Amino acid sequence: MPAGATTTTDARAARARAFDLGVFERAADRVHRTARATLFSTPSLPRVPHLHGAVAHVPLEPDEACALADEAHGDLPFRRLLPAPGDDALADALTARGWQEEPVLLLARHGALEPPTAAVLAEEVPYGHVRALRDEWIRSSEWAKGEEEVRDAHEADRRMLEGTPTRAFATFERGRPLAYALLLDASPDGMLEDVFTTPEARGRGLASAVCASVLHAARAERHELVFVATDAVKGAGSLYESLGFERVTILRWFRTGSP
Repeated sequence: MPAGATTTTDARAARARAFDLGVFERAADRVHRTARATLFSTPSLPRVPHLHGAVAHVPLEPDEACALADEAHGDLPFRRLLPAPGDDALADALTARGWQEEPVLLLARHGALEPPTAAVLAEEVPYGHVRALRDEWIRSSEWAKGEEEVRDAHEADRRMLEGTPTRAFATFERGRPLAYALLLDASPDGMLEDVFTTPEARGRGLASAVCASVLHAARAERHELVFVATDAVKGAGSLYESLGFERVTILRWFRTGSP
């Protein structure tokens, strides 16, 4: 039986949630933890929403939750809040107050499972070899309105890579990277992150190839579980399920205002 195969769905969901949130908290300027919530913020990068947030650990009344979000974000023009698992009452209350839900789907795969085969070879490379692809991805995003947002996004990436050991894998054609993915290591588990293919090379199985390389590396590192996060509405959940990942939970993030 693969390592971690007896882990319950609830336990996998808790581990996936902790892993995903930990990546951002380790990159933040400030983190304040209490029994009721964790508040993290990065005043040095005010235009990077995912490095700011209030994360509830227990069900909260709407007014308390909003007060915690205010405390976490200070003078910033936006607020981000993640209710505790199962706190539908708070989620409904935030929706009624005009907050926008931005759900994130977390999937998990047992690290000892045989990785999928790929028709294209992907290789491990220094992160600098795929930075141009990351830059292309950032610039294609709706929130990247100018050079300041692009610069801050790269700086946020640098801090996250420093906070969580990371390996990069890419496919190349004539020396040019076409697709890449990252493996984040927070033993005993890992996370597949930043899967991206340049638009002109899509439809060739390159995303599956870099994902397969990440899963081979995770297996060699004996990770018990490998997680991946994606937009719950418009994300790549079906791709990850085809690679053996299973849906374990949805992080129901809420936001009001804009950076």
